[in-house]
Amino acid sequence: MIASSAGPARQLEDRICVVSGAAQGMGRSIALMMAERGARAVVVVDRVESAEVCDEIRDRGADALGVMCDLRDRESVRVAVDETVARFGGIDVLVNNAGVLERAFTNDVDFDTVPEALWDLVMDVNVKGAWLLSRFAAPHLRVSRRTPAIVNAASIAGRAAFSHAVYGVSKAALIQLTRSMALTLAPDVRVNCYCPGTVDTDMSASARSAGAVDSRVSAITETNLIPRLARPDEIAELACFLASPAASFITGAAYDVDGGAMAWRGHRRDPDAGGSSSRH
Repeated sequence: MIASSAGPARQLEDRICVVSGAAQGMGRSIALMMAERGARAVVVVDRVESAEVCDEIRDRGADALGVMCDLRDRESVRVAVDETVARFGGIDVLVNNAGVLERAFTNDVDFDTVPEALWDLVMDVNVKGAWLLSRFAAPHLRVSRRTPAIVNAASIAGRAAFSHAVYGVSKAALIQLTRSMALTLAPDVRVNCYCPGTVDTDMSASARSAGAVDSRVSAITETNLIPRLARPDEIAELACFLASPAASFITGAAYDVDGGAMAWRGHRRDPDAGGSSSRH
């Protein structure tokens, strides 16, 4: 990807970037890459302590602020935005990356067995949290003069059914929320989302370890045309591009970054195990 006339190294020059769920996983990779790409400051909004990643952000040349936040709580989200604006004077980029997967709490992940409280938790974090953070950030993004953008973390689970009923519903909702936000905020603020396949993070590792009791989880990577898990930095590349001026004519879009999983209907078999690639 060509990021801008200045090149990828400075594609987020002087911007104030807010990334939710950035203490680990994909969010951490996004936050660190934004610092490397010239951001003036990166704000880590997370439910856990983020001092370590903030130090890493500073090592990469950007200022950093860690804000403890419960995305399910309206007041907590409002305070996170207020602290960001008080410290840095505004917001130029918001990445709604935070998310939870029901299998982190239970193996009962089908729609007719998942506990009702867990349905509420996943929907509150993955959808309502992104809505609340965007809602409070929107007035500040609208007045930014640095090509403001919102980037949401959806999933290919929002495009096709997998074994996690609530997670899939939440990500489908986030794809539609992206379009609605793009419409409302146009032309001042661009809004897009990325839809990863299975990424090598702690969250996916917990899901894969549970695959011993549900083979459908491990089967997900068999559909990849590029036969491996994604690296977090590969997702961060797309997120930074969508947040940058290089994507200046892109809004309301959802981009798959899934190793080709959604491009066909089939499973790639390991030839060493005596199987072969098949298409159905």
